[in-house]
Amino acid sequence: MSAHTSKLENLIEVAQEASSEKRRELLEGVTDLFMDNGPGMNDQEQTIAAEILGRVVTEVEGEVRARLSYRLADLENAPADLIRQLASDEIQVARPLLESSGALSEQDLVDIVNKQGKEHLLSISLRENVTAGVSDALVAKGDDDVVLSLVNNDSAEISRAAMESIVDRSENSEVLQEPLLGRNDLPPDLMHNMFWWVSAELKKHILTRADVDEAAVDKILAEAESGMIREAEEEEENLGRVEKAVRRRMRLGQLNQDALVQYLRRGQVPEFVASLGYLTDIDQKTARRIVFAPGHEAVAVACRAKGFDLSTFSTIVLLLDGAVDNGAGTEVQKQLRSPDEVAGLLELYKEIPIESAKRAMRFWSIRQKSLDDAAG
Repeated sequence: MSAHTSKLENLIEVAQEASSEKRRELLEGVTDLFMDNGPGMNDQEQTIAAEILGRVVTEVEGEVRARLSYRLADLENAPADLIRQLASDEIQVARPLLESSGALSEQDLVDIVNKQGKEHLLSISLRENVTAGVSDALVAKGDDDVVLSLVNNDSAEISRAAMESIVDRSENSEVLQEPLLGRNDLPPDLMHNMFWWVSAELKKHILTRADVDEAAVDKILAEAESGMIREAEEEEENLGRVEKAVRRRMRLGQLNQDALVQYLRRGQVPEFVASLGYLTDIDQKTARRIVFAPGHEAVAVACRAKGFDLSTFSTIVLLLDGAVDNGAGTEVQKQLRSPDEVAGLLELYKEIPIESAKRAMRFWSIRQKSLDDAAG
C-alpha cells in the first residue's frame, strides 16, 4: 500500500464525521496530497481524491472554499471537474481560479463568461494570455468595465472582429479610446476609424503613429478601380449645380488653395466642400465629413495632404469657424478658439508627415466606398 493510499483511507474515515471542523480537515488533507512535492498520486488515487473533494466542497462555508481555490489556483494537476465547479462559485471563491488556473480550458472560460456575472468576467479578463475565443466572449457579453479591463491586458489576444466591435463601442465610450489606441495590435485602419470621435490629442496620436499599409491600400484601390470609373461616369450625369461649377473650374486649372479661400470669404461653403473633395481626390460624403467634423483636425489632414501653406490652412480654419452655408441649409458652427487651441492646431499641422496625411485621405476614401457598397 502506498503512502498516498494510506492517507486517503484515513481521510475517508474523517469524511464519515459530519462536523464542519472535520470537513475542513478533510479538504486540507486531500489538497495536501495534490500539492505533495514528493512522488505524485497514481491515476486511481487522484480519482478518489478528486471525488472526495467534489463531494465535500459543497458542504463547507464559502471562506473554506475560497481558501481551497487559492491553494489550487496554481496547481498543474488540480482535478478539472473540481476547478470548473469552484470557478463557477461565488466570486470570492472563483476569483483566484478565474485569474490564473491553467486547469480551465478555453471552452470552460467561455462557458463561465456566458453564464456568470460581471465580477467573473472581470477576473477572466485579467488572465495571462487570454485567448481570442475568450476575448470574443468577453466583448460580446461584457460591459465597458469588462472590455476596458481586457483592452488594458497587453497579453490578451483580441481578434479582428472583436477589435472592430470595441472600436464601434468606443464612439460612445470615451474611457475605451486612449487604452485602445495604445494597444500595439490595433490595426491601423481601425485606428483611423476612431479619428472622427476621439480628442484632439488622440487624433494627433493617430495621425503621427498609425501607418496604413501602402501595399494593402493599393490592392484595394486596384480592385475597386473599374467600379469607381463607372460610378464617376454616372455621377457626371447627376451632379448638382455647385459640383458642376466646381468641376468646370478644376478642368480649367482654376481650382487651388487660393480658390478654396475665396469660396470661404464669400460664404460659399458648399463650393468649398466640393472643391476640397475634388482637389484631394475624395468623395463628397467624406469631404463634408472632413469639413463639418469638430476641431478641424480632419481639415488639417486634407490641407496637409495637398501641401497647402501653413498660412492658407490657418486662414481656412478661421474662415470655417465663422462660415454659414445658407444655400444648402448646412452650417459650420461658429467657434471661439483660445490662443492655445489655435496654436495646438497649427502645431499639429506642422507635425503631420505629408505622406501620412496622404495615406489617411486615401484610407478615408476607401472606407466610405466600402460603407456605400455595404449599404447598396
